[in-house]
Amino acid sequence: MSDRSYPDIIAGVIIAVFGTIVAVYAATHYNIGTVRRMGPGMFPTALGVIIGVLGVLLTLTAALRMIPAERIPEINWRAAVLVLTSVVLFSVLINTAGLFPAVIAVVATSAYADKGATVKTTVILSAILSVLAFLIFKFALGMNFKLMEWPF
Repeated sequence: MSDRSYPDIIAGVIIAVFGTIVAVYAATHYNIGTVRRMGPGMFPTALGVIIGVLGVLLTLTAALRMIPAERIPEINWRAAVLVLTSVVLFSVLINTAGLFPAVIAVVATSAYADKGATVKTTVILSAILSVLAFLIFKFALGMNFKLMEWPF
């Protein structure tokens, strides 16, 4: 009797579902066009299909591969919830409070997910990433975000 690689199977299923969602969304919301005259939905649809197929292949190879027995991995719920919370905080704060508070909130919340993080490293990382985000959004992408604003 063979055991299966549960982390690879779970990852493959997640990747396949993500690729399928992207492909279906792009195909239903954008014009795909033809091969000679591609529309704006051709690339995201094709990319979603490729990602979905790769996820299915990962799932199948993991399910068919014979490996030593593994336990199903434990999920670090604290880290998962805090990282997802940091993404939500960024999306809320970027328009209301500005770029710097949004980046600081992301870094602080995500750093709290790591039990080994210190206040000093969090502050330094927040400062560096705030400046880096400003430079990337302003000069590399040409996007104008307000840097800081009091929302109340």
